[in-house]
Amino acid sequence: MNKMKWLAVALLVCVAAPMVHAEALITRGSNELGVQGMIDFATFQGVETDIKLKYAYFFWDRISVGVKAIAYNNDAVHSFGLGLTGEYNFRLPAGYKPLFGTDFVPFLGINLDYRRAKLFDEKEDALVAGAEGGVKFFLTDCTALTLSLQGELATEDIYDDDLEATNKDLGLNLGLRFYF
Repeated sequence: MNKMKWLAVALLVCVAAPMVHAEALITRGSNELGVQGMIDFATFQGVETDIKLKYAYFFWDRISVGVKAIAYNNDAVHSFGLGLTGEYNFRLPAGYKPLFGTDFVPFLGINLDYRRAKLFDEKEDALVAGAEGGVKFFLTDCTALTLSLQGELATEDIYDDDLEATNKDLGLNLGLRFYF
């Protein structure tokens, strides 16, 4: 497994290194499509899937507002959600360029979702408030790899934590964002 991680990093470096330096496409009028996903075939609770889709529009330079959909499923928890999201992308000092790729952009985001969850045979509806902070590494001026830490707080117990229901969740996200 460790060899696979290093192979993935080496592949990323080889693909991104020859790309030309350009400015990230996070300006007024741009659209953003975000995709995150995970499937694990052998967990304690059966097959686990987690899919998050996001669409956002940049009304101002570096500030986006959008919608998102979330689906999560395993043998113990089934969850679906729709929500609103907002994000601010920071500007790094002039002249800064990463070793490879086109741009490196830290960001902060907030979200408000409605979630419907079936947790251990109990159905719950909840409002979820969340915050996210991370970085976007632009492979090209219209494709970014994201890494972020996200925390969420729900009005009901809709998350499982070692087979116990809770209303808090903290996770590390890895995803792709596309700009057009």
